[in-house]
Amino acid sequence: MLKKIVFISDRLHEFQAFFKTRNSFELGIDLLNHSEANQRSIFRNYYELFIVDIQEQWLAIPQWIREQAQQLYFHQFIFISNKTVNPILPDLLGRRFFKVVDFKTASEDLKSVVDEAKQFFEEHQYSFDQTQFLTEAPFEGLLGSQPSIKRINDFIKLVSRARYAPCLISGEEGSGKELCAGLIHRANDLHDDLLFVKKCEKATTNDLLADLFGVDDESGIYGPVRKGLLEIYSGGTIILKNIEKIPPEVQEKLLLYLEEKAFRPLGANRIIEANTRIIALCEHNLEWFVKYQNFNSDLYFHLNAFEISLPPLRERGDDVLLLSSYYLQSACQLTGKTIHGISLPAQRLLKKYFWPGNIKELKNLIEETVIKCKSGEIGIQDLPQYLNNGKASAPGSTHLGNCSLKEMERIHIEQVLVNTEGNKSKAAALLEISRTTLREKIKQYEL
Repeated sequence: MLKKIVFISDRLHEFQAFFKTRNSFELGIDLLNHSEANQRSIFRNYYELFIVDIQEQWLAIPQWIREQAQQLYFHQFIFISNKTVNPILPDLLGRRFFKVVDFKTASEDLKSVVDEAKQFFEEHQYSFDQTQFLTEAPFEGLLGSQPSIKRINDFIKLVSRARYAPCLISGEEGSGKELCAGLIHRANDLHDDLLFVKKCEKATTNDLLADLFGVDDESGIYGPVRKGLLEIYSGGTIILKNIEKIPPEVQEKLLLYLEEKAFRPLGANRIIEANTRIIALCEHNLEWFVKYQNFNSDLYFHLNAFEISLPPLRERGDDVLLLSSYYLQSACQLTGKTIHGISLPAQRLLKKYFWPGNIKELKNLIEETVIKCKSGEIGIQDLPQYLNNGKASAPGSTHLGNCSLKEMERIHIEQVLVNTEGNKSKAAALLEISRTTLREKIKQYEL
C-alpha cells in the first residue's frame, strides 16, 4: 500500500476536490511548491508516489528529479501537464514514469489516477528486480530547435560510437564547445572522473609536454617525476582548449601518440600505451593555422577526422528564447525563486541583440537577471541597458565575430552613443568626427 506521497505544485488550491476525498485522508501526503522541492533533499524521505504539476514545459530538469532517478526502491511519478513533457523524463525515470494527465482530468478526478498508481504499486513493488531501475543516462544533447543543432546532436552520437577517435570542435567563444565535448564523453556512459580539460593557451612547451606525457627523469630537468594526463585518463577523454596555441614540439609528440596510441614520458626509455580520446577545441578555423601559422598539417588531419562546427548564437533564431527559458528555469531552481517567464518586449530585445559572447553571455545575463528580478516575470526593466541598443556589443566586449568593416563601424558607433548616453557632441568628439558626419552615420545605419 502507498504510505508516503508528495504533491508538488504552485497551484495546490486548484486541487481541493482531491484533498477533500477520503482517499487523500488515508494517505500521507506532503504538500510542496516547486521552489520548496528544489531546496529540499527529497530523496532522503523515500516517497513512493510523486505527483508533480508542471504549468510550463520543463526545459531544465530539476536536480531533485535526477537524484530521485538514482534511487533503487520502487516508486512512481504522475505528472500533471497540458503540454508534452520533456522526453528526457521517461528516459531518465524508466518504469517509474507512471502517467501524464492533463490539468482538467487532474482537477476533476485525480483520485482515480492515484488509485491506478496505488494498484500498480501493490502489484509490482516486490516483483521488480532492482537492476531494472538502473536505467542508462539519457542522451540530452545540445538544446535547440534549429536544424543545424539537430544535425550536431546526431553527429555527437555518431562520434561517441567511435570510442577513441579524436575530434575537433570549432566555434566562437562561448558557443558551447566544452559542453559539446562533454556530451561526446558522457554518451559512452563515462563518468566525469575520466574527463579532463587542459588549457593550451599561454602554456610553455616544457609544461605541456610534462603535463600531457609525464616525467620519468629524476634529474629534475623536466620538473618532478609524475604521470602524464594521457596515462592518468586512459580510457577517458582529454579536452585540449585552444589547440591552435600548442607549440610545434608538442604538436609532433601529440601526432605520434594519435598514430601509435603510445608515448614515451620525458626522460624515459619506457613506452606507455594508452587509450585516451583527444577532443581539440578551437575558436577559429584550424585549417587557416595550417596554411598561415605552420600548424602541423598531419595533426590537423588526424583531429579533423570528426569535426563539429558550432554556429554562433546570433545565427540560431528562436533558440535564443529557448535557451533563455532553459537558463531561467535552471536559475530559479538554484535560487528558489518563482519567475514564470519573460515578457514579449523583453523576448524581442533578447532576439535582437548581437550576442558577441554567445551562449555563455546569455547564461550569465539570465542568471544575474533572475537574482535582481523582483516580480514574477522578467521585463525590459530587468535587462541590462546595453541590450536596448540591438546588435551592440556588451560593455568591455572585444569579440566581433566575422563582421564586415561596416558592421564593425556600426557596432562601435552604437556603443559610443550608449557610453555617452546619446550625447552626439560627446560621441562625435570621441569618434573624432564632426556632428554632421555622425548624424549621417546614424541615418545610414538606422541607429
